[in-house]
Amino acid sequence: MNKSVTILLSTYNGEKYLEEQLESIFAQTYWQNCTLFVRDDGSKDGTVEILKKYEEEGKLRLECGENIGFVRSFFWLVNNAPESDFYSFADQDDVWNADKIERAVKKLLEKDNLKPQLYFSDYDFYTADMKFIAYRKTKDNTPTFYESLTDCRAAGFTTVINKAFYSVLKTFPPENIYYHDYFMYMLSFCITEPLYERVSTAKYRRHGKNESISLQEKRKLLLWRLKNFLFTSDSKFSNMYRVFECSDVPMPEEYRKTLHLFTRKKSPAVQLKKLLFPKRFRQKIVDEIALRFLFLIGRF
Repeated sequence: MNKSVTILLSTYNGEKYLEEQLESIFAQTYWQNCTLFVRDDGSKDGTVEILKKYEEEGKLRLECGENIGFVRSFFWLVNNAPESDFYSFADQDDVWNADKIERAVKKLLEKDNLKPQLYFSDYDFYTADMKFIAYRKTKDNTPTFYESLTDCRAAGFTTVINKAFYSVLKTFPPENIYYHDYFMYMLSFCITEPLYERVSTAKYRRHGKNESISLQEKRKLLLWRLKNFLFTSDSKFSNMYRVFECSDVPMPEEYRKTLHLFTRKKSPAVQLKKLLFPKRFRQKIVDEIALRFLFLIGRF
């Protein structure tokens, strides 16, 4: 295989774990065909110095900019990335398995790459000092568009897209996009079917405010669910739905009608339609019940 891969990485105050992530990228079995393109989003610590050291060694291309937020920084990278056959996305504090990119490229080459394609995989949870916690496993069912409206299985750092998907992604501005990986996941259902590999390809480091909700005690998990479902505004979701609804992206009419249901002004009739919607939106039944309750009381 000699297909080119551009790896996009946005950094911000990431000096603590950045070098370990970078070394895992440079150790990829497919590295000879990769280019690492980094944008620093106005870091105030030693992140830029670390990146410049690797840039001087010819291992990456670096752009330093003002702080514009991670979503805008991501889309800046997308819009300024060098031409490539495939595009991968990295966070600043994880560790990749050595064959991560090679596995993704092999899987994508099994598909028709004249059409948009998106690959994603599972990953492992690790502590801040890289001690194994658990394997992140999803339900043994096929991901669906309806699930993507409220739940994202595709972590951005496991995602790899082809040139055709990248060309569509570039047409979207960053406004009203909540998370770029969430957005790509939804987009994949509109223009293709995501390619999901049930294998771990990276170590997801949990630290500080990023402590994993899914690994907490049941009591803390219950409190988190209550906060997440009852006290979080749905505007971030609905704004992202409007981006798709108003776009020219071809998608099944059934999907567009569903998006319209979630962007319409709330009313008893609209909420009843959501409540009785025949498709599942969440992987976990407890989350599905909570979401249907929010439909009932008009909070989503």
